Parts: sequence; C-alpha cells; structure tokens
Amino acid sequence: MEEALLPSGSTPADSRRQDGVESTVLGRRERAIAGGDRYQKAAAMVDQADDGVGLPVEVLKQPNFEHCAKLYFWFIWLNPIWALNLTILLLLNFFEVPLWCREDFPNPCGDPEKFYLGGLPYLTRTESLILEVTCVVILAVHTFFPIAFNGNKLFWDTRLDNIKVLLLVLLAGDTIFNLVYVAPWGPIEHLPFRLGPYIRVLIVVVNLRGLRDCVKTLAGILGDFLDIAALLLLFLLFSSWLAFILFEDTIQGKTLFKTYGDTLYQMSILYTTSNNPDVWLPAYKQSRFSAIFFVIYILFGVYFVANLVLSVVYDSFKGQLAKLLVEAENARQEVLSAAFDLLDDQGRGYLDKQQCGKLFNEIKTYRTLPHIADEDIEAIFYALDDSGDFKINREELADLCNAISLKFDKADEPAYLEKFPRLYHSQKFEALKRFVRSDLFEKIVIGMLLVNLVAVIIETTLDIQNSTSQKSWQYVEFALGWLYVVEMVLKVVVYGFNNYWRSAQNRFDFVITVTIVVAETLTYTLPNKINFFANEEWIRYLLIARLLRLTRLLVLMERYQVMVSTFLKLIPSLMPYLGITFCIMCFFCTLGVQAFGGIIYDGNPRLPGSAIEENDYMVKNFNDFPSGMVVLFDLLITGNWHIWMDGFQEVTGKWWTQFYFWSFYVLAVLFLFNLVVAFVLEAFFAEMEMHSTAKESEVASDGDSSDDEGNGRVSRDPRDPRNKVKRARNDNVSSLLNHILSAEIEKTRSMKENA
Repeated sequence: MEEALLPSGSTPADSRRQDGVESTVLGRRERAIAGGDRYQKAAAMVDQADDGVGLPVEVLKQPNFEHCAKLYFWFIWLNPIWALNLTILLLLNFFEVPLWCREDFPNPCGDPEKFYLGGLPYLTRTESLILEVTCVVILAVHTFFPIAFNGNKLFWDTRLDNIKVLLLVLLAGDTIFNLVYVAPWGPIEHLPFRLGPYIRVLIVVVNLRGLRDCVKTLAGILGDFLDIAALLLLFLLFSSWLAFILFEDTIQGKTLFKTYGDTLYQMSILYTTSNNPDVWLPAYKQSRFSAIFFVIYILFGVYFVANLVLSVVYDSFKGQLAKLLVEAENARQEVLSAAFDLLDDQGRGYLDKQQCGKLFNEIKTYRTLPHIADEDIEAIFYALDDSGDFKINREELADLCNAISLKFDKADEPAYLEKFPRLYHSQKFEALKRFVRSDLFEKIVIGMLLVNLVAVIIETTLDIQNSTSQKSWQYVEFALGWLYVVEMVLKVVVYGFNNYWRSAQNRFDFVITVTIVVAETLTYTLPNKINFFANEEWIRYLLIARLLRLTRLLVLMERYQVMVSTFLKLIPSLMPYLGITFCIMCFFCTLGVQAFGGIIYDGNPRLPGSAIEENDYMVKNFNDFPSGMVVLFDLLITGNWHIWMDGFQEVTGKWWTQFYFWSFYVLAVLFLFNLVVAFVLEAFFAEMEMHSTAKESEVASDGDSSDDEGNGRVSRDPRDPRNKVKRARNDNVSSLLNHILSAEIEKTRSMKENA
C-alpha cells in the first residue's frame, strides 16, 4: 500500500477575498491537480513535493495526466481497504490452526491445558480458507490497479511491481494447495509445511513504503555487518580455544568445557552474558584466580568488541539512511521540476514576476503564508533572482519551495461550519472559538485529567479491597468520559475534523474516548446481555491509557522538553524498524511453529530433566503462533534465552535447533535491535544540540523583535503566520534526521556528483 502524496477526502471550496477580488480556492490538492488551472496544479505539486510521498512523477508526465490522476485518487481513496487487507493477512497467522493439530473442534490441538496453548480462539480451516481467498482477491485488485494510471509498460518495467506480482502468484498457489488439503475430497491428509505464512509477511513488507525502505537500508549494511561479524567470530574462536586449553584438567573442563565445541558454545553464550556467572562457577570454586580470565573476557567482549560491532554497523546504517534521504530529495526535485515545466508553458526556461505572484497566492492554500501585496511580490522576486537576470529559473524556484517548506506551517483547512458564515462568524460562535483555542480550555482539560487520575487510583484500590464504594467512583469515571466527548466535539466544531485529525495526539484522544464511552455505556445499560463488555478490566486499562495525555504536562517543564520532543519526533522514524522487527518475529515464529509445534506437552518423556522443565518454561513454547511470539519477545530482550535453546535441543534431539535460536539472536538482537538503540541515543544528543541552538536563536530574535516592535514593524499576535515560523521549523522531523546525517548526506551527494 502506497502512502498518498495527494491525501484523499473532499473539502468544500474555500472562498476568500484577496485585494478585493473574490476567488475560489480549491481546498485539496487532488481537486487542484485534477481540475484546477496550471497555477493551482503547480501549487498543489509544490505541496506534494514537500510531503515526499504519492503521485508518481511518471504519471505527471503522461499526456492523459488528468484522467490518470483521477484513477490514482481512486486508488488512494481505497487505502483503508488495502491497509485492512494487509492487516488481516498478517494477523491471520495468529488465529489459524497450527499444522500439527489434527483433532476436531472445539479443541483441534487437544487439551489446551495439556499443550499450554496461547489462548486465542482458532478459526476453523474452512473459515481460514475463505478469509484467505478473500484477501488474495483484494490483494490481486490492489496489485494490478496501478496499471490503470501507470500504464501497462511502466507497470511491468517496474521491479517492485514485478515482485508484488510474484508474491501474489506464490500466495495464490499456496492457497489453492491449502484448498486441496482442506477439502474433504482432497488427497492430502497431512500438511507438514506451508509457504503462505511466510509470503504474507513478505507481501506486507513490499506493500508498505516504510518497511521497504527499512529493508533496503538494512541490506546495504549487510556487507559491513558480515565483516565485523567475522571479526567477532575470530574473537570467540580464539577465546574459546584459550579457555579449552587453560581449563582442560580442571573441574570446569570436566563438566562444561569437555570438548572444544562445548567450550565454544558456552563462551558464545557468555558473550551475551545470559549464563553469567553460572558458567564459570566450577572454575571459580576450584581457584579464585580463574576469575581473572573470565572478567577480562567479559570486559573485552561486552564493553569493547560488542560496542565495536555496534559502532561499525551504525556508521554504515547512517550512510544508507543518508542515501535514502538524498533519493527522497531527488524525487522531490523531480516533482518541483514538473511544477516548473507546468508553469513554463512557453518553454522559456524561466518564470516572470506575474507568474511567481500567482504561484505565491495559490501556495497560500497549503501554507500559512501572510498576505503578500503586489509591491512585496516584486521585492521577493528580486530577492529570489540570484542570477540578477530578472528571471526565476528552475533552481531558484526550488530554493523558494525549500524556504516555504522549512519556515511555514501547514495551513488549516476550512471547517465544515464555514459553509454557514452567519453561524460561524456570529458573535457567540466567535466567543466559543476563542474559548476553545485559549489556554484556559487546555488547563480545564488537564484539570479533568488530574481528577480522572485520582478517580482511577481510588476506584482501583477499592476494587482490590472489594469495597462497595467502588461503584460510585465508576460513575464518576463514566461522567468524566462524557466530558471528554464534549471536549472532542468542541474541538471538531471549532477546528474542523480534518484539522483536528491531523494531530496524532487528537487521534489518540479520539480513539480512546470513543472506545471507553461506548464500552462503558454498553456495560451500564446492558450489563448481562453482552458478555464481551461484562469484564470491566480491559475498560480500566483504557482509562489508564487515557491518562497518557498527562504527558503534555512534561512539555511545560523545560528539563523534560527535549526528552518528550525527541520521543515524539523519533516515533515516525522508528516505526518502520519496529515494524520490520515484528515482521522478522512473525517469520521466525512461523518457522518455530512448523518445526517445534506440539512437542512441549504434559507427558512428553523427553521433558523431565530438560532445561525447559527445570525452569518451568513449558507455558512458553511454539505450540501455536501467540505462544511463539511471546517466546521470541523473550529472546529479543535476551532474558535467559539460552534456556530455550538448550531445552528445545534436548527435547527435539536435533543439533540444528541451535541454528534457529542463534540466527534470531544475530539478526534481531545483535543487528537490528541494537541499531535502534544506537539511533535513539544519537537522536537524543542531536535534539539536545538543536534545542540549545534554537533557544539561543530565539533569545536573539526576541531581542531584535523587541527593537522592531518599538518601531512598529513586527506583530506580536500569535495568530500572525509569521510567528509560526519557529514552530514549523522545530517540529519538522526531517530537520532532526538531516542534522544527524549532515556529514553522510554531503558525502553521498559528492559521490553522486563525482560519479
């Protein structure tokens, strides 16, 4: 699924008066591109370039562009369906009956208590098949729809589209094979392996831009990672050989270091510190001086070699990430170039003053640009004219767009009630708008949250004590829920739903508020008719989630501003890497269920005496997908992960079991998870530096502004678009990435220029 360069959704035309002339402004980019004049199209394309995703440049260059654009918009409007379909494909793994299960419903895997199953309900094999066939059909439409606007030749010449088609064919073939297995007349009685669950994960990856870029980045790092991994392997081989020689005739050598292979295995786990200090206790009991060897090994391995691996991989990671940013900038320049060509309809190679003035006025539809008088347009035109030839060329227009993108925030869309100007601009409604936009309204909401916090704490405490007073506090929480609904409605009415929904915090508030109010209302009105809502525990979890809104109080404290700001900025950048981690876990979990499913159960003669049985880890197994994901999460945080590796090898009796756990450790922990940690650390230091620089600049600009204000040249009105510059600049996520990767970006650009 591609993200939209041109967001979907219709907005009423916004009629504005400029210099006494009534002009209708198209409120959304798709309407401007599909049906506006060339200045409206160019302004929409400039805003599209700033967003960085969406309508392919090849479509912009097609002769039947407007028709292709309309088809593309239809494709984007269906994004919720494409996203839902991909989600169902990925989550289907959690609800499918494992292949090793052969009994009938309602317990296809046997006694859930005996096999320690995950607890999620299973779909029948017929239900799973119907759902998968439906998803494959929708996926086929999703895959081949781009032919309508890209054209047949461009579609088949694109490598990504070919990969999507290949994966679709493989998934369809696996689904047909599964149909033969599920059908009563089918010749297949037992299916030990399925390709479909792996293909589903790959389909999700190739259809999400963020995950694709993540895979591309990680693939670019792989060479450097293998080089440093070879150095790590040499360190382990040498250290293990040294340990095998030193402790050959000791208790350590006779118990844990019997062979070189055993020594290498134990020393490799010690490198992860999972078996420390148990592994060298026999040697330490015999001789206290043996601690010298193990202390040196751990210090050198954990604090030097491990950080060396991390440094090399992260340095390569920054280089690959810089390449992606440069590619994104090049794509942006292509869109800006297409906008320039659209305005330069006569092929002169430049824009004149009148053309720039019209473009400025149309860009105001998307950015909070102040009103520009004709004489100011002339001054701006001469300021942009770096060459001094009274012409704005392609490069100079790109500089203008970069400045607008950096310094001016996104313009708000017209609220729905603006269709009724007598109501929207009435005296009472203006007072309501001032109240909702005021600090007082925000303080009232924070006060409600504090009261809600006290109510949740008291109600939870009374619930633990089985007090009858608990019920009254539940009614307090119920009343507060409806007050949050009033807050939400007021914001939607005043700001407009699209502007309200643009904020991630508002989206979080909306989902939590609506879910809680609906659940609580059904609980109190139909307490015994809907079993799903009879359990109030999960509602309490949502109430606690609502209190996460109190984190906004941290922003008011200067010492926490940088931490909260860094966290909020990193969320969009880190989500693809967390997503790819989840996909890797799904991939390994499928393999684990197919390889180890059904072997952990009460009565298995191999379990007594195994590491799994001794540590009471039977409930964490690969008997179904939910249980396997829990095990992989434990492996991800490296908590006693060697116990599962030892235990499953003992139960299966297969030597290759170790490769499953080691490969997951190397790929998900040593390679990917530590990479995320390093990125967070550097991002925090970069944000600290940017925050300090911005604060110094703000102090300096405030001094200049106070001088200018005394001369009557500067407005202090916070609603003035010129005063939104700092917010737009400081809240820009790309500014953080460009600051972190400035050296790598320059290096990448110079390499491309020299090439």
